[in-house]
Amino acid sequence: MRCRTPVVWRAGFLLALAALALTACGPVAASPKEASLVFDWTYRAGDYIRSIPVVDDDGVAYVGSDDNALHAIDVNTGEGRWTFSTEDNVTAAPVVDGDTVFGASWDGRVFALNRADGALRWQHQTDGWVTGPLAFDSGTVYAGSHDGFAYALDAGDGTLRWKTKTDARIAGGITFSGGTVFFGATDGYVYALRASDGKLLWRHRTSGDVVSRPAVGQATVFVSSLGRQLDAIDREDGELRWSYELSMGSESSPALEDGTVYVGSDDGSLYALDAEDGTLSWQFEAQDIVRSAPLVHEGLLLFGSDDGHLYALNPASGELIWRYRTGGVIAGGPAAAGGRILVGSTDRRVHAFTLEGR
Repeated sequence: MRCRTPVVWRAGFLLALAALALTACGPVAASPKEASLVFDWTYRAGDYIRSIPVVDDDGVAYVGSDDNALHAIDVNTGEGRWTFSTEDNVTAAPVVDGDTVFGASWDGRVFALNRADGALRWQHQTDGWVTGPLAFDSGTVYAGSHDGFAYALDAGDGTLRWKTKTDARIAGGITFSGGTVFFGATDGYVYALRASDGKLLWRHRTSGDVVSRPAVGQATVFVSSLGRQLDAIDREDGELRWSYELSMGSESSPALEDGTVYVGSDDGSLYALDAEDGTLSWQFEAQDIVRSAPLVHEGLLLFGSDDGHLYALNPASGELIWRYRTGGVIAGGPAAAGGRILVGSTDRRVHAFTLEGR
């Protein structure tokens, strides 16, 4: 495994990455009595990997890259199964249903592929970049585009079921929950649409552009914004329940687990907040921007940073358990499946490892 120094990718998009000079790779143990990190393999793509990997039930991971392709990787061996080429970057996390993988690209296309070989089944063209994660439910694929529309597409043939216009770009992706589609846009609003027909149920004004994906609980929607704030919003009527002021804006999609909301910030911190009232439980400081989506897995809180590290913390206390340094920025966030943890980096690699002692 080789470390490298990434360069800045093309300007203009809100999630621009800062160049880092990283000099070492590998795990750094912070607490020997806790879990240890065991390196398995890396898979090299042709350019930055800023997509969150998605793993199916058969042990195949799907991840996008700035080499304009969606890659299918064997989770057990790290060997590539197939790649599907597009005309631009692929940063949207795909979704898998049955024998189909649904993905999207900055070329504006939402597409459906045969899971076995990556053959194209259908594609639907939007008029803007599609950069954030897709959502799926009951035969419908949901996507947000920089053209300002939220799309609902028939999963079987890509036919448009509905599209709803907002006043700005939808950059952070879609969350589906309980018959409702939730997303934020760069007009500073969070939107709730009825999933069956795209009708606007409510919209909530945040303190700044939203380039993250909402986390949705039973009664509350949590969303971060570039306006230096995390908002907790009533999922039924869009009214603000509470807000927490961050010291800088946030591009990190929040994670909700066991009554706690975890979110990263451009100030380089990962925050843990009580989901009921927004009280700060703890704050962990990384060495650079935390735009990664956090993940709770096997009693660990996992997230990446622009400092190149994948961190594992105690979710209750914020204590550092271990960290692993890649050769670039971790922008998308980790995934866990099949006994492994996967994370992409701007070092052009997917890094895979397992945990021992937990």
